[in-house]
Amino acid sequence: MKTQICDPTILNLQILADIYGDESSETIVAALSGFYQAAKPYITALQQSFLEQDLSALSTVAHSLNGICGLTGVIRLATLCRQLEQAAKAKQKSVVSNLMAELTVHWPVLEKQLNFVLKQYGGADAEGIIC
Repeated sequence: MKTQICDPTILNLQILADIYGDESSETIVAALSGFYQAAKPYITALQQSFLEQDLSALSTVAHSLNGICGLTGVIRLATLCRQLEQAAKAKQKSVVSNLMAELTVHWPVLEKQLNFVLKQYGGADAEGIIC
């Protein structure tokens, strides 16, 4: 595997490599590109559920997004999703609000990290995948 090129508290490529049993650039690029394409609609759904104050839907979406984060080593977003799911189930509206604010700040940071990693691993047109 290449030297550490990202913050492992945000995106841990070793977890991704361990899950897939492969450290190749092709695997990293495919997994992260696939993650981004799958995660973006979940982020939108989380925001919509929050705006509608639908804690049940928010909990369900957070649970699903947590699952795909776990398959790609997206550590911080997985943690936020677990916390969101638990707070939504417990109907802790102020906690949900705080976590959604944190997610709003974190998501662009994760997008930049994904873009950087894809560029480092030779992803074809990484800008087009993420931005």
